[in-house]
Amino acid sequence: MRKKRVYIDLFYYKTALSGLKTYIEELVSASKTHGSDEIEYIFSHDLKKITNNQFFINSKFRIIRWIFQLRYLVWKQIILPIKLLINKVDIVICPDYIAPIICYSKKIVVIHDNLFWKYPKNYPRIWRNYYTKLIQLGLNSKSIIITTSNYSKIGLQPIFKKNKIYPVYQSSENFSIQQTNENGKKYILHVGTFEKRKDLLTLIKAFKKIKEELKVDYKLVLAGSTYINGDNEVLLKIEKYIMEHNLFDSILMPGYINKNKALYFYNNSLMYVFPSIDEGFGIPLIEALKLKVPVICSDIPIFREIADDSVIYFKKNNEEDLFQKMKQLVQSEGLSSKLVSKGIEKVKKYNRYNFIKDIEKIY
Repeated sequence: MRKKRVYIDLFYYKTALSGLKTYIEELVSASKTHGSDEIEYIFSHDLKKITNNQFFINSKFRIIRWIFQLRYLVWKQIILPIKLLINKVDIVICPDYIAPIICYSKKIVVIHDNLFWKYPKNYPRIWRNYYTKLIQLGLNSKSIIITTSNYSKIGLQPIFKKNKIYPVYQSSENFSIQQTNENGKKYILHVGTFEKRKDLLTLIKAFKKIKEELKVDYKLVLAGSTYINGDNEVLLKIEKYIMEHNLFDSILMPGYINKNKALYFYNNSLMYVFPSIDEGFGIPLIEALKLKVPVICSDIPIFREIADDSVIYFKKNNEEDLFQKMKQLVQSEGLSSKLVSKGIEKVKKYNRYNFIKDIEKIY
């Protein structure tokens, strides 16, 4: 009996930013190590041979970004369907929101969140309309949507009324704990793109108060791509605030960082702060808990869903409350240890075995 053939489209990995990039890596690793013996997984590309190219996606020039979109369209709508026919594929998984319009294989599309529709002003109008239209065109009534949480499922249901939507928690096994090389942990860390909904200015303002009141030599690390589809509005506001308050030596913005650099910062961080106004999941939260870094995050539904009582919550967009929670964590080693213990237990379920088995139930 022929095995069921499942094809995973990895083209977007070339330019994927932190969250989507991690999702693709975990999906590939999970299917290779824990996939069913009754399923043959076929990968469009070899991740080890792909050079991550941020030039196209984060170029300041619109023409460069549209050149990538043209290449992406040719792959998604012409080359990919041909490959699916040649390989006699039963199911195609598209982890990047978009599926080929003409496709005779069963389509499973990963739509990570509803943020395009919920916060339309956060995205350039032409690009948003183009992208959301492609998402809709790639789905038919038999297509299945996977999303990253129950919270995201609730947000997507009014948009995709004809499609079944399944929440599947992704895994986080990309990192391992290492001994710190520093004399004490001195970093306060955030990893993520410089988007408006990340609310990084609230974190910076709370950090400034920590520096002033506690007289500590901590560094705030804001790691992640600073240009999003050519937009650097958030970066400019942050740079202006840093200049006005003379925080040049206290705030590090290394841009997009690779796995080794991210691991270094996690392992040398006093705490991880996640001030987002909204998220579809929040993989850095899981990474921090796994690496025994205590977490403070905004009190929003998705963080309650995935972290429960293993983190400290503050009122979103409230710098004073965040400052008080950060101060509390700095001054209490017992609280930090308690959070680390709870976090280690909480993240055990976010593993590759559960990830791929939950997906295979959908086939």
